[in-house]
Amino acid sequence: MRQTSEAWEKIFAEKKFDLTQNLHFIEATEIEKISGVQARIMAKVDFSKDLPPVFSRNGYFLLPVQNGKYAIVRGDGFHALEERTVPTEYLSKIKFHLTTAGRGLGEMQYLDYSFNTGALEEIVGVGPLYQSIRGREFSREFSFNVSDTRLDVKSVQIETDSGLESESAIVLLEAKVKTPEDFIIRQLYYPYRNYKVISPDKKIVPVFFTYEPKEQTYNFWIYKFVNDEDYNSIQLERKQAVKIIAPTRFDVSDLSPENVVTKKDLVPQANDLDKVLELVFKVNEGMNHYQTIAQHFGFDERQSSYYREAAEALGLVVSEAGKYTLTDTGKELVSLPTLQRHIYFAKLLADFHLIRESLSLIQSQKKLSKEDVEKIIASRSTLSGTTIGRRANSLWAWLKWIGTHTGAFTIQEDGTLSESK
Repeated sequence: MRQTSEAWEKIFAEKKFDLTQNLHFIEATEIEKISGVQARIMAKVDFSKDLPPVFSRNGYFLLPVQNGKYAIVRGDGFHALEERTVPTEYLSKIKFHLTTAGRGLGEMQYLDYSFNTGALEEIVGVGPLYQSIRGREFSREFSFNVSDTRLDVKSVQIETDSGLESESAIVLLEAKVKTPEDFIIRQLYYPYRNYKVISPDKKIVPVFFTYEPKEQTYNFWIYKFVNDEDYNSIQLERKQAVKIIAPTRFDVSDLSPENVVTKKDLVPQANDLDKVLELVFKVNEGMNHYQTIAQHFGFDERQSSYYREAAEALGLVVSEAGKYTLTDTGKELVSLPTLQRHIYFAKLLADFHLIRESLSLIQSQKKLSKEDVEKIIASRSTLSGTTIGRRANSLWAWLKWIGTHTGAFTIQEDGTLSESK
């Protein structure tokens, strides 16, 4: 980010742009010659927070207009994402586990799952949908306005995360894991205009999709462009969020330990189990040095040690001289589809003594409070004082993760965990 920001300052200075003008053009070759950075990297600004300061100071943003040519145009290039709505439950139409689904943590895994379960089709509501578009292609010709500036686009590379077609409509989706504050309108507008040219008689439905890992919610914002030739005429038609529920649920008694955990007496310090899972996937993808991992997550040294300790204690990774390697258990975990992965991970967690004792208490008294967890830690460890409360917060987060991802128990209004019926 800093490198590209400084490079754009250099470009503006060298090109001597007249900052009173609303429009400038620049070639990809010029960008690379002046900056020494690939044009595709310099041009990647998906969110307003990533806009280089020289752009934001002067009210500009960047749009591709031809293959290898960009417009620096004055105007508002981004749309503030409307607040997420309260999710409703959606019962999956899949009657069996998809053994090839959920192989990673990317947005496409969750977008595909929302389609396969029937949720996406029901939410968009334009009839039966068929997957027909995905990936990169070069656009048709179209023109539009940004404020009072006219731009002509021809043969620009566009990318659609997923495009589906019904008898009457084409649905175009831009997908993200976790919900940003805003997004660059181009990601929806360019595919929208491109398919307006290709299929002028069909309704084009632009949809922004996000998946929230912690809440396990699938979020949809369905838009329209009031004026096809106005870049900023994007308007929300409706929004919806769902939690996709599998046809079968697990009981606490189903969470039998896998007996591979190496440190069963661990008192956890890592609060976010989704990050532990992501760490395992990153190691699988080749991000195996502790400094690279810490940089990816924004961890300080102490935080980094908490998450490494959790992944090692679960028997998923081993570390030596600052490098991480997946164990056989870790390799098995990343190979599983989403639902099976969550159950397998929950069973690994159940191998810790503190988790096992907490689960037993839920079964025997049908609910569990955070005070109960503090008592379990006090009796099972040598910790004392405020340390018990901090560790109880971590253990409580782990238990909530198990309940959320398996359905074995639920969070009640009084804050307790209660066995699902």
